[in-house]
Amino acid sequence: MKKKITYEYSSRGIQQNVLRYARSQNVPENWAKQIAERVSKATDAWIADKDTVTEDDLRKVIYKEIKILDPDLAFAYKNHDKII
Repeated sequence: MKKKITYEYSSRGIQQNVLRYARSQNVPENWAKQIAERVSKATDAWIADKDTVTEDDLRKVIYKEIKILDPDLAFAYKNHDKII
């Protein structure tokens, strides 16, 4: 049986992770901060009425919001674990 691992949602954690990722992709600092803030606000709004979410669901919401703001960054985010 597969062990179930759970994490507590953290808006600040989402913001820090997106900011770190944007920086790693050489997004200008001010724009990276704006993207991270908007993504964390979007995930806060999305998760507000949910009891439980999967990491995959959360990644999809993050991707969707990044895509609106910076399509190139969204492509890199979506494919970060693939050789492109």
